Amino acid sequence: MSTRTPMQRLLQQHNGYTPLLVQSFSQQQPCLRQSTRLFSNTSYNAAGVRNNKSYAPQQPNIKQPAQKSFEVMKKEQMKNIEQMPNDVGLIPGTFIMPSGDKLPSLFQEPGLRFKLEKYRIWLRIKEVFGRHYMGYFHVKPRADFQTSKIPSISKSLYTDMYTHFAQGNLSPISSQLCENIYSSLDQRIIARGPNTGMQWQLHRWLNEPKIVSHKYMPMSLEDNKDKTKQTTIQQVVVRMQSLQSLKKIKKVRQGGKVVEMLEEGSSQVAKAVTEYLVVQRLCKRGKMGEWMVWGTTRESSVEEALES
Repeated sequence: MSTRTPMQRLLQQHNGYTPLLVQSFSQQQPCLRQSTRLFSNTSYNAAGVRNNKSYAPQQPNIKQPAQKSFEVMKKEQMKNIEQMPNDVGLIPGTFIMPSGDKLPSLFQEPGLRFKLEKYRIWLRIKEVFGRHYMGYFHVKPRADFQTSKIPSISKSLYTDMYTHFAQGNLSPISSQLCENIYSSLDQRIIARGPNTGMQWQLHRWLNEPKIVSHKYMPMSLEDNKDKTKQTTIQQVVVRMQSLQSLKKIKKVRQGGKVVEMLEEGSSQVAKAVTEYLVVQRLCKRGKMGEWMVWGTTRESSVEEALES
């Protein structure tokens, strides 16, 4: 049986795009069907949602343009900070702990599991230390990471993004989406057939959003002498687990009236979906911007951890 979510299958009917480089895997939920989704399209180590893609219940495979490496993009964009794009890629070193059958068994592969846990803990320590060191000693006033607010902020951004995407109108949330993910979603909307629409519904949250990666780093050292004019990026990966449904509607004329019908292949069944939403905000020369959606990413593989 296919593991693609309804939205993924629907979007794939328009073109052969594969999900952005980011692939999310839903956790097993009691009495709920497991589903896989994709959403952004920046390469896993390159940019927002590029490595894997994902979209609500039947998440669309949203393919974004190929991008240069994070370091190359960073150097080019730093030439003019004021005109710097809001999408600079997924920060290198972002690690999402694998789950389910992708996680080595504690009993069957204890050595491998120990190495993975050790790597995860070491990365988290480095993240916390690096974040607070930069935010407290290299930036003035001290950075407010808003850690406790991020889960609720992510809920709002996640819901708004999929709701407006399904409605086919991204204008109201254009300021909440990074450039590449906005472009990718917009192209998907344009590719829809005439008299067609989508209805997406988030029925409930299965678990509260959980931060699985939280990085804060400088984007430029040119203002190093003036701590009030630093240029930085705060990027957070949040695990989103919800029960949602998506159906594709087509308007047809029957007996002189226009009625909405469920398209073939569309499903109204609610499914359990797990996605890793990447949100970020940029601080350009001391001026902190608003939280935005960079896209979605996938769980890391054991090989990636061992090779690091």
